[in-house]
Amino acid sequence: MPPEKLNLLLLQIPTLALAICGFLLVWVSLATPAWQVTYAREIQQWVQSGLWMNCQTRPAGMYTCTYTFSSYDYDFMSAELVNQRTPPFYLWQRVLLHIYLGAQLTVLLAFISFCVSNSHSTSRKCSTVLFSALLGIATLICAGCLLVFSAFAHMVKYRFYTVSVSGIYDKHHGYSFYLNLVGTIFYFLAFVLSLLYVFKALRGDRYGYAGSSLHTITGYRSDDYRLTNEDLFAMRPLPHPPKSRY
Repeated sequence: MPPEKLNLLLLQIPTLALAICGFLLVWVSLATPAWQVTYAREIQQWVQSGLWMNCQTRPAGMYTCTYTFSSYDYDFMSAELVNQRTPPFYLWQRVLLHIYLGAQLTVLLAFISFCVSNSHSTSRKCSTVLFSALLGIATLICAGCLLVFSAFAHMVKYRFYTVSVSGIYDKHHGYSFYLNLVGTIFYFLAFVLSLLYVFKALRGDRYGYAGSSLHTITGYRSDDYRLTNEDLFAMRPLPHPPKSRY
């Protein structure tokens, strides 16, 4: 395998591996409820609040979860019972969930572009650039959602869990938040490596003709020297002198 292709392959493999790991971690973080966690000592309960699901541990060890996809889904019983056992889901939580799903769809499209770039040589350049661009968009979306969630989670209205007048407990970030943070970091690292891959791939296409011509004429490889067309013209082999008649 030529060294140029080997260098590109060494960039391609970790880029794809980081993107897949980030993709899976973000899905796990969205599927789990521990974005905000608190322990209510008054009722001996762990309370976990996610983007679409809330879970509580009962004193007897039971683990119950409630979920919603809109601001009206939780109002299926009397208001008193809902307020006591099921924390309400706010509009910003639902909006963040939808944005995260859009980011995951963007990464899925990036994976499709990656497969196209390795299967069709004619559209390789465009597919590679599209893969990097989509990965960068997903990274920005996830990073922005993390900042928005942290801002809302520190507001007084959403920061505390109230059991009674005296039982007010401060919430903190749980493992779901940190899983999403690690997944976003993986997205960012994959995006940086994809930019390096795009740069090297486009640079290789640019110097492909010059490198092959130089190797044919002088025996040197293109990664040793980068010559212009004028240099190659000056280094062209001269024709043989005409034979003398005498």
